[in-house]
Amino acid sequence: MLVLRTEALLALFSTLLLTSVCVDASGSRPHRIVVIGSINADTFLPVDRIPIEGENLTLLPGKLPVVDVPGGKGCTQAVAASKLLAPVGGSVSFVGQFGNDVAAQILQQSLVDAHVDVTFCSHHENIPSGRGYVFHTTSGQVSAVVSGGSNELGWLEWEHAWEIYNKDRNQILLQGKIDKLLQDCRLVMLQCEVPEYVNRLVARCAAQRGNILVVQDVGGEDRGMNEEHLRHCDYLMPNESELRRLVRSFGGPENDSDIETMAKFLQARGARNILVTQGSKGSTLVADDGTVIHQPAITIEEVLDETGAGDCYRAAFCTALCEDKSLQQCMEWATAAGACSVERLGAVPSTPTRGQVEDRVHTNWVERSVLDIPRGDGLGFRGGAKSFPFLIGSRLNSMKDRPELWDGALDDPREYVRRQSTIKGLTCVDFNFPQHFHTWSNEEAAKSLEMAGLRAGAVCLRYPSKFARGAMNNPDYELRQEAIELTKHAAQMARDLGAKEVVIWSAYDGYDYPFQVDYDEKWDELVGAFRECCDAYPDIRFSVEYKPTDENTRFFTIPSTGAALLMVNEVDRQNFGLTLDVGHMLMSGENPGQSIAMVGRAGKLFGVQLNDGFTRLAAEDGLMFGSVHPSMALEIMYQLRRTKFDGHFYFDTFPQRSDPVREAEYNIRRVKAFWYAASSMDADRLKRVMDEHDAIGALELVDDSLRRI
Repeated sequence: MLVLRTEALLALFSTLLLTSVCVDASGSRPHRIVVIGSINADTFLPVDRIPIEGENLTLLPGKLPVVDVPGGKGCTQAVAASKLLAPVGGSVSFVGQFGNDVAAQILQQSLVDAHVDVTFCSHHENIPSGRGYVFHTTSGQVSAVVSGGSNELGWLEWEHAWEIYNKDRNQILLQGKIDKLLQDCRLVMLQCEVPEYVNRLVARCAAQRGNILVVQDVGGEDRGMNEEHLRHCDYLMPNESELRRLVRSFGGPENDSDIETMAKFLQARGARNILVTQGSKGSTLVADDGTVIHQPAITIEEVLDETGAGDCYRAAFCTALCEDKSLQQCMEWATAAGACSVERLGAVPSTPTRGQVEDRVHTNWVERSVLDIPRGDGLGFRGGAKSFPFLIGSRLNSMKDRPELWDGALDDPREYVRRQSTIKGLTCVDFNFPQHFHTWSNEEAAKSLEMAGLRAGAVCLRYPSKFARGAMNNPDYELRQEAIELTKHAAQMARDLGAKEVVIWSAYDGYDYPFQVDYDEKWDELVGAFRECCDAYPDIRFSVEYKPTDENTRFFTIPSTGAALLMVNEVDRQNFGLTLDVGHMLMSGENPGQSIAMVGRAGKLFGVQLNDGFTRLAAEDGLMFGSVHPSMALEIMYQLRRTKFDGHFYFDTFPQRSDPVREAEYNIRRVKAFWYAASSMDADRLKRVMDEHDAIGALELVDDSLRRI
């Protein structure tokens, strides 16, 4: 007969007011999580490889087992959640069952040390604690055998309550106690290392309250899931194999490997949001509104132990939900926590602190170039010498190239954004207006960016063909006004998307033959139009992208950097400046570094579009950055640093016959390499070269710098 200790009964059935967290003065709900789950004393067995069926192995030579390491899904998730929530005033309560052994004392102390409330836990006189026996390889791989112990056999009161509830749903033996447990609770975490009736009872009670998120970790015991319980869970969190197993248990396809298809199969049976961890492939969330979010994994140089990675991931995701972060931010936070955990041995010992997760999130953003605009001097490196102080975007329409490499229709900007979200290091999107906004609203575009983990960089004018005789230079007054209004509409779109810049490039404002237009008149039309736009949207930067020639217009009204600067001076508005395109500068016969220096000197360099080209017959090649003129690419980065450029980088390239994702990733690597090379140039040596106009010295300096790339 199982005996439940008196103090455990008192803990379970008493008022337990200390577990409630007061609502703050603002009236917002507290960050309080309840974890229902297992707690194990793990023994780690260091082996060369995971044994196969029928194989006997010895431990690695000279290695001893590591015993009584706190673990178990419930314990690990509770400790991880508490370490992340406690620094911001949150709290975690754990409900679990302790055995009658020394391990129980170690396990309880590990929870208390992490500031986890254990007053809802019970101790059992004649049941051992749960145990995990973990095979641990030198590469960090793990495989375990778990003895349930008190995790499996210590829930008799809960089992009895479940039986009574199934007979009469108005009677719950533990109703008052569960109410106390759920008081002021934002979220409940469940998993499959405790009996299913425990999860179902808690989920039903939480669902009755209507304001508590229920998260079910599918990992643990290999078992199916009741369809009613499926509907009570706000989030299901399996890994890929657990997802397939769950789908099969409901009669789904045996060998389906598509995450989205399997998730939607479960959603058709009542599931809501399904978050799937995928190891080195990252994680994917299929939300109940049809949104699909993918979060890449963080590369880890040395994996020590994967035991608690999934639990840390799930705990971090839940804490971020409680802090009202966006779903993408929740996944970023969770990914960082999981990455931190694999660098230490043991489930509970590997749970990271909030500071460690914040640092890892920051480091990951550095690697993907999602950083703030530079500090006051424009050159400040956040996070050390290898951080990169710019957002990076790439030509959205290039995502239409090589469609056979993409699993999608690529006939809609949503798919373009989704494809760009797979580009490592890409952090923002420049939209063409109005072409990219025919099929969705401003709100839908903003949501698409959020789901992809990207930001809006700028909105770029592409005047339709109805303006073939000119946009702001059209001889028809009504069409000129329509072009101005279209430009204002683009500014509103930028504002709605959170961007601060409209890039103006017209394929049609210019002429083809001498005497075709009145140059002064066309110039004045542009000055007046730009002033009107700037005055209408003073919070938006309007940036002109000049071009010397084009198949649509042989001579543009603004054909060079010098002419563009003259236009800036005459418009005379603080929010009016220039975007310099490397290919356009080359077509104009300019040295891009000098043009950047000129515009930067005036404080009017709002944007840069990076590419390269041979410029044969005045063609705009749109080749990869630094591929033709590496010395110019180096000087471009140097001058951007020197002029304290504070915009974002945009690759205006045309991969066409190349994989556009690989092409963008190559551009990103190259621009970072050139930036770092420019930042590490010997300033004294450069000054001596410039003071002497030393051409050979300049080339030697360039050679030395390019060797770093």
